[in-house]
Amino acid sequence: MTFRELLEKYKNHTATPEERKQVEAELEKYNALTEYLLEQDVDMEGEDLAGQQEELQKIDRSMKKRGRRIIAIAVVIACVVMGALTAFQPAISKVIWYDPTEQDLQQYSYDISCHLAVLAELTMPEVQMESVMITEKGWGQYDLQVQQREWSSGEYLWEDGTVTRGKIQLKSNVYQYSVINAFSRGTAEFGSSVMTESAEAKAALADLPEYMQMEAYVSLGKDWTMEELENFAAQQDGYLGWVGVRISPEERQFLPLMGFDANSSGYIWENVDAVYPFYELSMHEDVPLAEAWKKHFLALLQYSIDQGDFYARLNQSNDHGNACQAVQKYVTENGVKTYGFLYYGTPAEMRKLLENEDVEGIYVTDYQLRVPGL
Repeated sequence: MTFRELLEKYKNHTATPEERKQVEAELEKYNALTEYLLEQDVDMEGEDLAGQQEELQKIDRSMKKRGRRIIAIAVVIACVVMGALTAFQPAISKVIWYDPTEQDLQQYSYDISCHLAVLAELTMPEVQMESVMITEKGWGQYDLQVQQREWSSGEYLWEDGTVTRGKIQLKSNVYQYSVINAFSRGTAEFGSSVMTESAEAKAALADLPEYMQMEAYVSLGKDWTMEELENFAAQQDGYLGWVGVRISPEERQFLPLMGFDANSSGYIWENVDAVYPFYELSMHEDVPLAEAWKKHFLALLQYSIDQGDFYARLNQSNDHGNACQAVQKYVTENGVKTYGFLYYGTPAEMRKLLENEDVEGIYVTDYQLRVPGL
């Protein structure tokens, strides 16, 4: 009889006492063997856990070592990147943002000087823009010093400005636009005129000393062509300055007023004249003055249109580029004509120009004492 058959009889309670003893003896052996195997398994698990813990410690040490290495590499990379950015930041800044130190128009002169000179000549009768000094601060930031010269006194004025990542901020004193109603017919009337009519002006000038040099806006009763202005200037003894140009219908208000310097002087931008003929009047003295004036004004307009992106950066440009497009269209259709001009002279020279029947009056804005021998 097999042990399986014997065990079956033991379970069914049919085994004899002798068979029961035999089965129980075998079961006792089985229990002892099971306990022994269980003890051996626990010892093995303890050994495995100890090994695993040691392995984890090794991994932890390796990870810490690797982490320190990664941090060190990251620090080195950061230092290299920062060093490169510091070394190359001027070049990087000039690629990303507007660079006021550009010298594309003429060697040794900043383009911004020419841009501001054009804006001043067109819209600021009493001053001339001379130059711009630039200090680079880094990351698209620059400090500006703008130099202007007053036509009347000859005095040089310095005003501060900044460029911050493409935006140009100039102090309001830089934008010396004319008084809106300085001329009687410059644009649609805005308040009462500041002009003194010819008869009253002549009487006031009669008692003034001749060592006074005066600056005055001269208003015309009708628009003159450039030929008429040239003929008038040839008969006068004073100095013809800024000439206001009719840039819109008289009943429409268009600001700021625009015009040109009849005897523009200062820095000569010969390279600019090559692109915009008659930009420099002094380079075309063989051409009749009236024709040169017309072409000069058109050159200033075209320059402003082409540099519209620059003027859009200014804090007070009055959308200069687009405004000049409208003006260019108007003068192309209606001609370059004037309603008045800025004039410099002694009281006697002022009285002489007031004799012209087309002169309505003057508005004196400044005077200088030029005493001979002092």
